[in-house]
Amino acid sequence: MGESAMLESSGFWSNLMDEASRVGYGKAIQRSMYSVTNKHLQIRRVEVICLEREHLNARAPKNDTALSSRLATEEDLLAMREAGRWDISNELLEDFRSGNSCLLSYVDGNLAGYTWIHNDGRPQILPGLRIRVPEEYLYNYAGYTDPEFRGRKLQSFRHDAVLNLPQWRSKKGMFGYVECTNWSSKKGQSKSGYTKVGEVSLIGRGNRFLAHFSNELKSLGIRRLHA
Repeated sequence: MGESAMLESSGFWSNLMDEASRVGYGKAIQRSMYSVTNKHLQIRRVEVICLEREHLNARAPKNDTALSSRLATEEDLLAMREAGRWDISNELLEDFRSGNSCLLSYVDGNLAGYTWIHNDGRPQILPGLRIRVPEEYLYNYAGYTDPEFRGRKLQSFRHDAVLNLPQWRSKKGMFGYVECTNWSSKKGQSKSGYTKVGEVSLIGRGNRFLAHFSNELKSLGIRRLHA
């Protein structure tokens, strides 16, 4: 086995054990096999989730912790990418330059994480899959909390902060999506008040695939958009 193959194998087992520590071996193996399969094919099932405004689940910080938030500037994002620990990709920078927004969250004045908001109702949720979102809702994606600050309900705090910004107070809520085997993310989204509203099933290869939207999504007006 070559060095690169050994490193890839080591990474696979490391990720598997890390996932198993959170969700158990059965679900971890299922997620790993799902991920391996979708490196070569598109056989996916993604769940579309919705956070209605009345289900916001922000909680008061513990131990007099001061939480705050603000919208990021491009200078903020460039500095975060330079720092090398915030997962700010070129794609996210391009999203920002295209008009999307990033909300930063702080704990006692220290940057603790962020979440992104797609503003035009036509988000690309996967390569080759762009959907229509009802105009009375936002689309929320790419949330991240620094490991140092996890366990403080910051995701819920950010969702509440987004929907209570002046420009978005008229919105009914936010949509998002989660892979069907991403158990950790599904648990976190549920705690934040998100509920599943439908599914998209994909079959194909690369960016060429068929996408089937469940009847629940069709009734909401959520559908695939073609370029």
